[in-house]
Amino acid sequence: MDKQQRWKRTESLMDTPAVDTWPTVDVASLRPEHQEKYAAKREAVRLYVQGYPTAAIFERTGVPAGALVHMAKRCTTIAEDGQIMGFRALIPYSHLKAYERKAEVKSKRQEQRGGHSGALGAVLSRYPEVEAKLISLIRKEAKSREIHEHRIRPKDLHRIFLSCLKNNGVSLGEWPFNTKHLGIRSIQTYMRTLLNTSFERAVNTRGEQEARAHLAVGRGIAPLLLYEEPFDAVELDAYDINAFLSVVFQTPEGAETDVLLERLWLLAMIDRVSGAILTYSIVYSSEVSANDVLTLIRDAVARPWRPKELTIPGLSYPEGGGLPSGVFPECEGAVWGSILLDGALAHLAKAVYETARRHLGFIVNWGPSRHFERRPNVERLFKSISDDVFLRFPSTTGSNPGNGRAIGAEKNATRYRIRSTEVEELLDVYVAQFNATPSEGLSYRSPLEYIEYFLAEGHFIARRLPRVSESGNPMPVRKECTVRGGAKSGRRPYIELDRARYTSSVLAQLLVLVGKKIVIEIDDEDLRQVKAYLPSGAELGFLKASGRWAITKHSRKTRQAINRLVHRRALVVSELDDPVQAYMRYLGSREKASPGRKVLPSQSKATEATRVARESGLPLVLGPPYEARQTRETVSSEESGTLMDKPPPDLNELINRQR
Repeated sequence: MDKQQRWKRTESLMDTPAVDTWPTVDVASLRPEHQEKYAAKREAVRLYVQGYPTAAIFERTGVPAGALVHMAKRCTTIAEDGQIMGFRALIPYSHLKAYERKAEVKSKRQEQRGGHSGALGAVLSRYPEVEAKLISLIRKEAKSREIHEHRIRPKDLHRIFLSCLKNNGVSLGEWPFNTKHLGIRSIQTYMRTLLNTSFERAVNTRGEQEARAHLAVGRGIAPLLLYEEPFDAVELDAYDINAFLSVVFQTPEGAETDVLLERLWLLAMIDRVSGAILTYSIVYSSEVSANDVLTLIRDAVARPWRPKELTIPGLSYPEGGGLPSGVFPECEGAVWGSILLDGALAHLAKAVYETARRHLGFIVNWGPSRHFERRPNVERLFKSISDDVFLRFPSTTGSNPGNGRAIGAEKNATRYRIRSTEVEELLDVYVAQFNATPSEGLSYRSPLEYIEYFLAEGHFIARRLPRVSESGNPMPVRKECTVRGGAKSGRRPYIELDRARYTSSVLAQLLVLVGKKIVIEIDDEDLRQVKAYLPSGAELGFLKASGRWAITKHSRKTRQAINRLVHRRALVVSELDDPVQAYMRYLGSREKASPGRKVLPSQSKATEATRVARESGLPLVLGPPYEARQTRETVSSEESGTLMDKPPPDLNELINRQR
């Protein structure tokens, strides 16, 4: 009774939450013989907390007054989840703290079982520095200033544990040295228990990259950014196609041969709310560039989807399938509110932010690198394409370097003629089918049906640009260029862009503009001409590239690639050559080999040739090995100003020779 008086009920329960808010217990899950006893204890504690006299509680529930204080203390103890234990503390045989051994650990026969419960805890309590060492190794704590293993194994931790005990003077007759397995089972249990005390710490310590990325989701907290309608936000990401593909080259004899390509990339943009694929593209390059991202964004706004002319027998588009821009006229040219990008493409931030965002007016949401969970829809799309398409190819490289790679994957790409053009048709049909497939997350509507529902309701109107460039390009690149030339040199006014001159019949007469800056509007996909504006803003008209640069359609990426090769003297372009066709001959040239052996172009050259052929319309043709002499004799026409492939003779040398 004195003990009960020392524990003052009113003061101790003053800050306790209301008893009606305490965590409860499902009585039906208890054993039948425990249910009645638990119900009596729960009612007794409830009455005790509400201030009923102990005598009345005993008369009503049969719980004695001496047990009420003990049960009240247990119920008001803070649990691991941060709440009070509540009625959970009354579950029969439940423990609120770990077992602590009080008795001395005695030796036993080697094969004898039992008798060592709590031995590890007793040893660690005697040597707290040993426990601190184990915790540091398991949790990989940075404050220990040690380089930790990637994932320490229990047997390695056990070895360190034994070494620490020996250094602290534990004799061979004491635990764990007097047992058969030297306490390794206890170390395994201790390690597992320590990791399980914190989910985040366990994942960060032992989990793979994919597991660590999932830590950001599933917290039970509503997200701050909510997207409720189509085109509120879109997800954009790149996927490294896990299969080898080939492309067809024409031989000089008129036959066809398949050449292996490098691993390609798939860029896709998908609506966050409906999960509909808005646009996609295959990037014929070993890496994704800023121009590839900008091209995809431009296509989503300016190029509505149209079905391809299918050449694969038996392949057809599903009824009602396609991309929103080609199915619904209201979605043609629609612009989204924000775009979710991968932080791994942070080097593209300036190009996307300054060009795309400024012209289209959306918000760029850069996420942390390697956190794919921020873009669940596009990641699910890539997973579906990988499983349903590329992992089924005999040229697949598998889901990872050690899983699913086909035997002879590279040879199979050319042996079975797995061509990129046919894969593009297959992907287009797959995308159309994907948008027309019902999803459980959309209440068994398809992405297109979900968008159609919002359009039919009338309260959703897709945002469009108020003004599009007169050239039809919604994201033109603008640049200031100085007008060069003059009466003194006799050169008519012109501008220079990427080592090519541009002029027109109008600019050629405007001597007053020489030395001044004008603004040009560049279409990155076609550099044969640019649109110019005077300093006042008035339109000057189109300026055409001079020489052979104006013949074949080419992008700025192709122009810069040609200029790099010319600068390195790896490519010779005379004044009579079309630079793009000369570049294609260079890319289609065979690699050097021993006599009598035919060698095809390298994978990098074949991939680049395919990209240039797609933008220019030129055929892919095989040619002999390209001979470019790496000497001063091999210079470009722009550097030498002559059609000769050799520099002019040195006059001083000729004069000295005559002497």
